[in-house]
Amino acid sequence: MKKTADASRWIFYSGIAAMILLIIGVLSEPSSLPQKSLFLIGSVVLTVVAHLNKQRMLLALQSIITLGSILAFVDLGGIIKYILLFGASAVVIWYLVSIKNYKKDPWSISCTAGLILVAIGYVTDATADPLYFGLYLGLGSLLVALYSFIDYFYNKDKIAIIWFILNVVFAINPILLVISALKA
Repeated sequence: MKKTADASRWIFYSGIAAMILLIIGVLSEPSSLPQKSLFLIGSVVLTVVAHLNKQRMLLALQSIITLGSILAFVDLGGIIKYILLFGASAVVIWYLVSIKNYKKDPWSISCTAGLILVAIGYVTDATADPLYFGLYLGLGSLLVALYSFIDYFYNKDKIAIIWFILNVVFAINPILLVISALKA
């Protein structure tokens, strides 16, 4: 029993460490090597945390986020990145539907929609399309935050609070970007 509690605690603290890395990444210079590196390391750790905690929905989300973080390092045309992320999102959504995740977790539709929007946001050029970039990432992050809060509140899944906090923080800058783009 002690090993299970120790493992759960280790997973939780690893998730918190990854969340801190990602928040530092949000505060870093946009598109810089340090920001991309923090996003990659944080997303990989959260992918492992979601897997170890057996959270299918958050694992699916993190898989797409990690792919987006990897693609940030690769110089591909925007359309190729869209195709890769849409394809990966389609595979993840197909998997979740095939295992009937929506029956076990009816709130997962919110996270799935958020996942799609975040994936689109990752490949949208913030300098060329700041309004769409902000809309996709902001709304996607808020939908994932909503799902995470519901998972934490209803399912008493303590680790879901990490995704809630992280996605609320991630939604702030894109929402501010949308507000400034609308004022212009």
